[in-house]
Formats: sequence, structure tokens, C-alpha cells
Amino acid sequence: MSAFGVELKDVGGDGAVTVNHHVAGHKIELVLSEGEQRIHALALFFAELDTCEQLVIVFDDPVSSFDYNYIGNYCNRLRDLIQAYPNRQIIVLTHNWEFFVQIQTTLNISQLSNHMAVHVLESCVAIDEYSEKVDDLKTDIDATLDIVGEPTKPQKEIMAAKMRRLIEAVVNTHVFNNQRHQFKQKSQQVSAFNDFTKVVPLIPAEAQTLRDLYAKLSITEHDDPRNAYVNTDKAMFQTRYSAIKDVETAIVNRK
Repeated sequence: MSAFGVELKDVGGDGAVTVNHHVAGHKIELVLSEGEQRIHALALFFAELDTCEQLVIVFDDPVSSFDYNYIGNYCNRLRDLIQAYPNRQIIVLTHNWEFFVQIQTTLNISQLSNHMAVHVLESCVAIDEYSEKVDDLKTDIDATLDIVGEPTKPQKEIMAAKMRRLIEAVVNTHVFNNQRHQFKQKSQQVSAFNDFTKVVPLIPAEAQTLRDLYAKLSITEHDDPRNAYVNTDKAMFQTRYSAIKDVETAIVNRK
């Protein structure tokens, strides 16, 4: 164990493990990259999870600085942990889209998708469980637009977030045939190649329209979030919503 930099010590009446990690006699931060140090820390953490009794485990952006292969390895290790300890609640926070897609794929293949819930954060508040289903998003948006009178500011914030997701969902569903993530991966599943025959490119005008709509439905970096959507009334939201649906209809008609 000393070759791996692990040293065991007895502390008082209780046994505790002190990890004195090093590589060839040097501290790991002098030898390993940031990503390699994170891998080292995660490996120790997973080892600790096999002996601890905690029922809630939280991973905060665990794949930062990981390359594609390490992300895949982490997804598999997380899958093994879920299968080994089904009574534990495991929470994973991330803003990494590649990791998000890969963990979903790993859990789906292992038939664990029914045990997973994905939530989207807006202004540090969980607004809803994540969905890329076009019809479900439209139903939610229609429900807000059908409210008598002007929606409240929180309702507008949620509606804007759902419209942004609707833009992403329309593009992924109709342009990429639900295979958008495959275009970013270094390797592709063989079974997915036939799906690419259904790809329908956006024309430049549609791409510009969606880009402009997404920007108008977003809070820019230097804006005060307290003033977001205050001057945007329901009629404007309806206009932008109709523009999104018009682009969707045009794409579908070209299939």
C-alpha cells in the first residue's frame, strides 16, 4: 500500500485512515495534472463510499477537467455504485452537457433510467424536471399563456426557460433526429448511423431567428435578474412562442 501513498494509523480509540498520497516521493500536486488529481480524489472517495453509512451522496461537478474517456469511466463507476447501493440517494450536479448525455446513456443501457430524475436550475432554483419532449413543453407554455391577465414575474421566468428548452428540443428532435450529442462525440454508436439519414439542416434564416429568440429569452451577463422580463408582456411571449412554432413547422415540412 505504501507504493500507492496510503498510510494507515490508529487514532485514539477509533481507527481512522490517513492518506499520505505521493508519486515517487513527491506530493501529487507537483506531479499530476488537475484532472488526474481529481481522478485520484474520486477514486479515494469511491473507496470510502464502500465502507461509509451515509444514505445521501452528493457529487458537485465531478468531471471537471476530465477527458472523454475518463468521463465514460466515471459514468460506469457511478452506475456500479447505484446498482450496489439501491437505497442510497445520489445527487450529481453538473453544467457539462457531454457528461449529462453520457450519464443518461449509461443509466438507460443499464435500465436505471426510471430511478433518475433530472432537474434544471434557473437562478439557483430548481424550476422543473428536465424534459426535451416538444409536446410536453408546449403544454406547459400554453398553460401559462392561457392564464387570465398578465403572468407574474416568476411565471414569466419559468415560461422563458421553457421556451429556451423548446428551441433546443425542436432542433434536437427535428434537425438532429434526437441524435445531437452524437455529433460532438469522438466515437459513435454503430446503431445510430442510420438515424443520420433523417437529419434536416436549418436554413440560415431559421438559425438566425432561433438564435435571436434564444437571446431575447435569456438574461444576459450584465443584466440585473431582478428586472428580467418585467417589461416583457404576455403578448410578446406569445409572439416569440409563435415564431418558434413557425420554424418547427418549416423544418417538419422539409423532412
